[in-house]
Amino acid sequence: MAEKWKIVALAPMDGYTDSAYRQIVKKINPEVICFSEFFSADWIVHSKFLANSVLPHHISEKPLIIQIFWKDPEIFKKAAIIIESYWVAGIDVNMWCPAKKVVQSWHGSSLIINVDTAFKIIEEMSKAVKIPISVKTRLGYADAENLITFAKWLENAWAQLITVHGRTYKQAFTWNADWTMIYELKKNLWIPVIGNWDVEDYDDWMNKVENLDWFMIGRKSFWNPWCFLPWKNELSLSEKLDIMKEHARLLIELKWRKWCLESRKHMVQYLHSFTWVKHYRNALVRVESYEDVENILNEIKNDNNIYL
Repeated sequence: MAEKWKIVALAPMDGYTDSAYRQIVKKINPEVICFSEFFSADWIVHSKFLANSVLPHHISEKPLIIQIFWKDPEIFKKAAIIIESYWVAGIDVNMWCPAKKVVQSWHGSSLIINVDTAFKIIEEMSKAVKIPISVKTRLGYADAENLITFAKWLENAWAQLITVHGRTYKQAFTWNADWTMIYELKKNLWIPVIGNWDVEDYDDWMNKVENLDWFMIGRKSFWNPWCFLPWKNELSLSEKLDIMKEHARLLIELKWRKWCLESRKHMVQYLHSFTWVKHYRNALVRVESYEDVENILNEIKNDNNIYL
């Protein structure tokens, strides 16, 4: 089982790891295992339209893991049965999100302290479906004192993979990730453990891996989806522009009217490392058509041929 989960993974991120972005990451490195955006288990159960909108995926995205959140074990079980029917590789339970509206509703990070519910969720889902159930969590709620106990109970409830974000709920996204407790956790579990946060790229991870099974990158991939490749990549501007065009095309194909809003944030981030991006930012965040994207990117290519 451990070898099956020896992975390099794209982290689940709301508003980013949609099908278009997953296809881009897989195009760059087909070995990456992609986690979806996180979806409400309740919505999936009660909205066939939502399920049909977010669960179908391109063959190139396989094996795909769908992440869901909620608080009711029965709803999780029903959602798991629906999700399994879409031929995904696994289901990941969100026990890490620190957003106040999520935690105040007893979802996400709140499950770290609502332990009976957390264990029941994994147990019910594992009984209901044949695909693996995994968990993404944090070091703890206020501290990491109970991380090992919490994770061992999840393992006993048949979780088959645990990803640990290297901060507590209280730390949210501040402070540097603490890897010490994640290494210690791995010593106490049979199932694979993935570390997440403060990983720049593959090479950076190889300096941090120690006894962990593999790594997960999220936000640091926004402007560098090549970060999953096992070497430092000095990409030409031309290569980046080609990927940007492909990403915009996929967004149009998958999101229709909504595509331009989605593409604007991605287009600017791809050029994050270039000091001159500010000269094109206003145009990139106002695109209304694929032709707009193509024209701006061609202009960038012509104006900056020194980088090609």
